[in-house]
Amino acid sequence: MNVLEKPKAVIIDDDEMVNEVLKFILENEYTVYNYYTAEDALKSGVIATTDVIITDVNLPGINGLEFIHKVHEIDENVPIIVITAYNDIEVAISALKAGAFDFILKPFKNDQITLAVQRAYERHKLVKENIKLVEELKVKNQELEQLYAQLQARSIQIENELDIASNLQQCLFPVVFPDIKGFSFYLKFKPVEKISGDFFDFIIHDEKHFSFIFADVSGHGVPAALYSAIVKTAITTFVDVSKSPSDILKEMNQFLIQTQKMMSYNYATIFFAHFDLARSCIEYVNAGLPSPIVMHPDGEIIRMETTGPFVGIFDTSLYTTKKIEIKPGDKLLFFSDGAFECPDRVDRILGEKRFQQLIDEHRDLEIPELIEFLFDKIQDFCGADRFVDDVTMLGMKFSPC
Repeated sequence: MNVLEKPKAVIIDDDEMVNEVLKFILENEYTVYNYYTAEDALKSGVIATTDVIITDVNLPGINGLEFIHKVHEIDENVPIIVITAYNDIEVAISALKAGAFDFILKPFKNDQITLAVQRAYERHKLVKENIKLVEELKVKNQELEQLYAQLQARSIQIENELDIASNLQQCLFPVVFPDIKGFSFYLKFKPVEKISGDFFDFIIHDEKHFSFIFADVSGHGVPAALYSAIVKTAITTFVDVSKSPSDILKEMNQFLIQTQKMMSYNYATIFFAHFDLARSCIEYVNAGLPSPIVMHPDGEIIRMETTGPFVGIFDTSLYTTKKIEIKPGDKLLFFSDGAFECPDRVDRILGEKRFQQLIDEHRDLEIPELIEFLFDKIQDFCGADRFVDDVTMLGMKFSPC
């Protein structure tokens, strides 16, 4: 073993023969520093770096018990082995109480010294390793605290950004429902995050004509909200009462496909319609949205089924315009797929069929009561904390004077 790799042992005994014998026993395995007084050992500076100390109790000047206290002021963990005569057994016990690791009675055998020092060294090595681990743990804890502080700061920043995005996204919804003669409206909206991919809007042309869009874009959060803003901008740009809904959606589809070249993959399901109150009809196109429902006063239910694929995916997509009659007393209900796709606690979904059945069974309710009833059923089914998609339900009632 290289001398530099050996553990250190300090020997203190005013008996030169004992001192040399102890050195002889230990020097093969330890780097030995031997002194004849406690004062010399303390002055040497080696106490602070030693691994084990062997000292006689009866020393000139500072005795063994005093020496133990002084050593522990320097390093409370260094093990001290006390050597004493048979008739000093009480002193040895006092040394143990003072903090000595072990004691050996004179006369001693070589293997007694070897084993006692080995135990003391192993214990000291373990203590040092534990201290090192504790220090490393403190450093890691400090690093974690710093990281946690950074994460908190970033979390606050993200929350602020989400608040800004949420405020911006509110612009996708009308601040108030438009004043359209003969129409009343009711909305229930629950985003799964602060911001949503669902939106709707009205474009008023004159008192007898308006256009309406109800859309659900893929994803959640900021990306969905940004894409929603693009979709709304596009519909505002392309809408023209002289164009059919299918032509408008075709133009929108081409525009949104081009945006895919500049941003991540998104698509939208869109219901777009021209309301013509002069002719009491709705011309619409449904690009993948759950079928909106028209409930006539006589109990008849009309579902405005899909007439084309999602928008923003295929540049060859074709859309078909359909027309239905709108009658006084009609109730219209629009909803995103989040209304029936939230899972319960065993991951079953309510499903569109059951959701439509609930509407059929309670179609006599007025729009506000019907929407609140449906929302309560959704919450009862999946639990208030298990919404996985934005839920938007918008109702209209046509009651011309």
